[in-house]
This record gives sequence, C-alpha cells and structure tokens, in this order.
Amino acid sequence: MSVEIRSGAAALADFVVAGLPPAAARQGAAAAICDTAGVMLAGATEPAARMVQAMVSEESRGDSRILGTRVTTGPAGAALANGVAAHALDFDDMCFVSLAHPSCALVPAILAAGENAHAPGGAVLDAYVIGFEVECRLGIVMNPRHYHERGWHCTSTIGTLGAAAAAARVLGLSADQTRHALGIAASAAGGVKENMGSMVKPLHAGMAARNGLMAARLGSRGFAASADALDGPQGFLAAMDSQHLALEPASADLGVRCEILETGITVKLYPSCAATHPPLDVLLDLKREAGFTHEHIDSIDIEVDSMTPRLLLYERPTTGLEAKFSMPFCAAAAMVVGHPDVDTFATNVIDNVAIQGLMPRVRMRSNPAFDTSAPLSRAVVTVALRDGRVLTRAADGARGYPGRLSLDEIAAKFASCAARSISPTAAAAAWSRLQEIERLEDVRQLTALLAIA
Repeated sequence: MSVEIRSGAAALADFVVAGLPPAAARQGAAAAICDTAGVMLAGATEPAARMVQAMVSEESRGDSRILGTRVTTGPAGAALANGVAAHALDFDDMCFVSLAHPSCALVPAILAAGENAHAPGGAVLDAYVIGFEVECRLGIVMNPRHYHERGWHCTSTIGTLGAAAAAARVLGLSADQTRHALGIAASAAGGVKENMGSMVKPLHAGMAARNGLMAARLGSRGFAASADALDGPQGFLAAMDSQHLALEPASADLGVRCEILETGITVKLYPSCAATHPPLDVLLDLKREAGFTHEHIDSIDIEVDSMTPRLLLYERPTTGLEAKFSMPFCAAAAMVVGHPDVDTFATNVIDNVAIQGLMPRVRMRSNPAFDTSAPLSRAVVTVALRDGRVLTRAADGARGYPGRLSLDEIAAKFASCAARSISPTAAAAAWSRLQEIERLEDVRQLTALLAIA
C-alpha cells in the first residue's frame, strides 16, 4: 500500500488519491461488502427505511438503485436510503478503532458513486479500503473523548469523512478536489448518541453516506472549503471534542500500515448493539452446555466495561429499536427464545411473558478493570440457577470478531437477510456475483441483482 504521504489534512487527501491497497486488504473489503449487501436487503423492509425510500422517490428521479426495492432515484437519495437500510437492524459491521459502523455509510456511498461513474469492481474495493483507513485514523485521533465522553456518534461523524473519501476515490478526484471534499464533509457531519434506540440512529448512517457523497460531488465541481476545515482552531477536530487536535502522528503511517488487516472488521451475528454480543455468546454457550432453561434461572449478573452502560440505555424497552440497546432484554430473550435474530425484536417477542419475567433479574454493572482492553470486548457473566448452581464465564470478544468467522457463516447470514427482500433465486445470483466483485466491469452488474426487477 506504499505511497509517499505528507502530514496532516493533506495526508488524508493524498492517500485518498494515491493509496494502493494490497490484495489482502481488498479481500477484507469484499467480505465487508458481502455482509453489508445482505443487511441492506434485510433492512430495506424496516419502517425507517420505507419512510426514507418514499421520501427520496418523491424528491428526485434517477437511475441509482435502492437495494431490495424497485425504486430508483438520484445518487444522493440512493445513498441516504441504502444507508438507513444498512443500519436499520443494527446488524451491520463494527470497527473498534474508529468506534463506528463503517460499512453502513461506506458501501452505500461507494455504490451510488460507482453507479454514477460506471466504476469497475476493483475500484469499489479500493475505495472501501481507502475510506476505512481514513475513518480509522480519525478514530485514533478523536476517541475516546469524541465518542465515549462527549456523545458524538462516530458512525455519522467520522463516517461522513470516510464516505467522502471513498466517494472521492471512486469519482477520481484530484488531491486538491479531495481536500475540498473532506472540508465540505467536515461541516456536513453530525449525529448524537442520545438518539440510539430510535429511528434516528440508522438515519445517521444514511446521512453520512449521502453527505459524504455530496461532498465528493461538490469537490469534483470545484466547490471550495477552508484548508483548515479539519484541524484548524475552529475545525472539525476542535468542534467535535477530539481527544487530540492534530491529525499527526496518526496520519503519518497512511499508505504504510493497513488497519483493515491489523485490527479488521467485526461482523455481527446478532442484530443488536455490539456491546451485547460477548455476553450473548457466553449465555448461549452456558445454556447449551449446562442444559438449563430460562425457568431454572434465578439471576444473571453481567460485568462490562464502563462504555457499555452508556450505549445500552434501556432497562425496560418498549420497542424493537430500544430492545437492541437493552442488556436485560437481549439476555432474557436469548435464554427464552434462543439465538437472537431479526424476529427476536418484534413487538410480540418484547411482550413475551417469560422474557418480561426474567428481565428484572438481569443485572449489568461496569468493571473499570475492563477499560484497559478494546472497548465492548470483555465481559464476565454469572448465571445463578434455582438448584444452587452458579455458572461463571468470561468473554473476550464475540464470534463475529476478526478472524473468528468463516465465509460459510457470512453466506448463511446473507441468505437469511436477503430473504426479507428478494427471492432465493435472486439472492443466490447476487451472492455469486458478490464473490467475483473484483472482476466486475461495472458495479451496476451487481446492484441490478440486489434490487427487485
């Protein structure tokens, strides 16, 4: 991936234009796009996604596809709608460096830009890696203060810059145009964590995809931004409560080190907040190994890091979106109905008498000792059974973390997700095309299969 890169904001723009992702990084991008295509198809049927689809179809006409539907619209509308769908179920991937859901903004922006530019598959993969690496460097500079302490949602804030970088790469912007695009994106970014558990959270992803694409398209037309929009005294880093106020030294190794290879991308196996996943793995394992049911449980105690309670806001959720951010619900549901899937967060399941009865006996508490590890990765689960047995087990990460998931598992998740929007035959054809994405002559060959004919 070697390329000579300057320091600071210029480094990001130079890297966007000249970075050369290695083959292994492209493979990581391809896997992420496969997973994200599936969750977009699943999320396209959700109420939040349907509302946005209706809005953008009224506002503009064009040839950009909204996946999982028959609707076409302009590139900005498609990026917005597909971004909302990608994040609507909270089933999309995670990055523990940027503390963002990277693909739900990157992939919709890249596809919309790629359809517009008739981009080949190789360019799509390169753009994903470029956007991902830009997000990671911003995450290193800005977190934990930006996300953990100040309440900004990195999927939307950092994601807007990543989407702008990825779209700029697809559209072939110059370094100067890219610097302006990133400056535009800096003023278009936003999103607060207080909206987690509502429809606005997936809207954050759509906004990041749309605004990043807009920034790149404006940059390509010569629309000018301040040269100091990112790291000036009143720039993006300062205004967004960044941990550090300079892009260096995090930007210094762009083009030398690949974060997508070193720390990777976390794929979700449960459609809930990533903070619930390590405890869910442990609970399901203990239940299977010890042979108990929810009726045998006296209490469940879950120790987590200090970030987790700031994400899992709902002790007694009343909607599916709130339930995804509730440790009591996710734990109780796993014990009552088994492996949580998309249908677990339906209203009838939330109202399940057994789940409601177990939820008050699920206790979550923070352990500051866990804060030295990667966020949302460590947990200790203790299940006290009515027969006097006490089962305790620690978790370090979850099954979907980098290196722990097979292509077959991603394929199974894709098929399950795709079934919510398209036929099994169409899903099989789309999966086959996704496996050869690098060889596509035009990304529209893929998006045509992911939409309803």
